[in-house]
Amino acid sequence: MELDGHVAAGPLRLIWQGVRGPLAAAVAAVAVASPGYVLIDGWGWFDAAYMAVITVFTVGYGEIDELSRWGRTWTMGVILAGFTVFVYSAASITALIVTGDVKAAIRNRRRAQMREHLSDHVIVAGFGRVGRAAAEAALRGGSACEVIDTDASREDAVLALGAVFLLGDARDATVLRHAGVARAAALISSLDDPSNAVVALTARSMAPDLRIVSRVTDVSWRNRLLRAGASEVVPVYESVGTNLTAIALDAEVHSVVPIAGTDMRVEEVEVGANSQAEGLDLRRLMQAAQGVHILGLRRDGEIRRWHEADEPLRADEVLVAMGSAKALGELNALLRRDSRVES
Repeated sequence: MELDGHVAAGPLRLIWQGVRGPLAAAVAAVAVASPGYVLIDGWGWFDAAYMAVITVFTVGYGEIDELSRWGRTWTMGVILAGFTVFVYSAASITALIVTGDVKAAIRNRRRAQMREHLSDHVIVAGFGRVGRAAAEAALRGGSACEVIDTDASREDAVLALGAVFLLGDARDATVLRHAGVARAAALISSLDDPSNAVVALTARSMAPDLRIVSRVTDVSWRNRLLRAGASEVVPVYESVGTNLTAIALDAEVHSVVPIAGTDMRVEEVEVGANSQAEGLDLRRLMQAAQGVHILGLRRDGEIRRWHEADEPLRADEVLVAMGSAKALGELNALLRRDSRVES
């Protein structure tokens, strides 16, 4: 597969390829026309060459010396040759402009220069829904981000996010090398499971200390991806399913983040109005909900660590809590709206 910016010709080379044909045709026309004036009318070589040049290029300075009838006939042929060179030149230059090859080459050169300056960046392999979300999260976190994808039509969307786009197959070591995998802080692979395994294996061989995070669709691939070199494997559908179920069963739950390899998870839970937890401080709430670790509290648009929030809980505030599904269920019962009335 062609890798943008590496196999494609540079802009100057493309321009040269476009104009060398017309230049060669013009030189050939002058080279053929000049001996004609020497042989037909006996002109000197300099005058013959001068006449050939101004005629081929249709300058229109007129005859520099008297021409015979055969000389004028020869000049008409040279004019036709010059017109042919002009049409050929116009067609070649128009082709350069219309095809956009030069513009694309300039864009590829700029992208290559941007990639050369990337360091401690996040590489995202694949720009589907998961890859796009990963790129957005990396950019929101202040990290430079580079997206590798085989679909050139996704370039505009990648650039609109503020990321760098690289057209190519992330399974290819050459592509990863040009993406700066040796200088990257992390690699996120959001392709299909077999492709993710190849990406992890290839990237690990090139950057032994790189943090590689891979999505997995079929959980049976988890161990294979880890053996291939992935630092962490995220089961996307399992995570989404857990999130959906928790939010569906408890109206106060806003979001869920499972902790891979354990039965623990982190939840954002809202304090319901007239709930048993309303009016309690965080220490008393953790005593009431055994097995739950409250990490922080979102109050008045700010995140506070649990030991900094001593005031009683108010309705609509959001807790960030970690625990098992059972322990978090007990916490949710305390936070459930109108649970104080039910008790």
